[in-house]
Amino acid sequence: MPSRTFRYSQEAIRMPFCEGETIIHPFHGPLRVTRIAERTVGGHAATYLNLVTLDHKLTISVPIDRAGDTRLRKIASHERVQTILDLLRAPSVVSPLSWTRRISDFRERLNTGHIDELCYVIREISRTGSKAPASAEGKMLRTARTTLATELGLALKIDRRDAEKIIDSAAKGSGGSTTMIA
Repeated sequence: MPSRTFRYSQEAIRMPFCEGETIIHPFHGPLRVTRIAERTVGGHAATYLNLVTLDHKLTISVPIDRAGDTRLRKIASHERVQTILDLLRAPSVVSPLSWTRRISDFRERLNTGHIDELCYVIREISRTGSKAPASAEGKMLRTARTTLATELGLALKIDRRDAEKIIDSAAKGSGGSTTMIA
């Protein structure tokens, strides 16, 4: 079957998706485009991306005209990987927030689906948070780290465990000074 390319909404008009391509979903992680097909839903014809996760074999369908709203995106480029590592190495931000508000802030950042926010959470918990496996911060760190490592592994064509080592090294690096926020 020949590969078909479709373009979709606002932010991603410049980014076509093709059958067989691996892309990133902000919550499900890497997905493979298995099919681009027309479907009729509620009497309206629409073009859908049929996607399958690489790890869990979960299948989802996303209307192409909603792909931008869903924040589907290409895997990070080598240049973007360097920016990601720079974010992980950046100075920590000492927050005057209480533990519960800090956890809430981290959750909100993770829920945005933005990779920059993911880096912030990894950096801050790696440097200042509880590393206890059962702690809320420990669980967040593991989830965020696995998500980022999976994408970096795909981008750099390396094993996820090697990507985790790169992330850990960057996040625990001195990163310069600490910035205080009010």
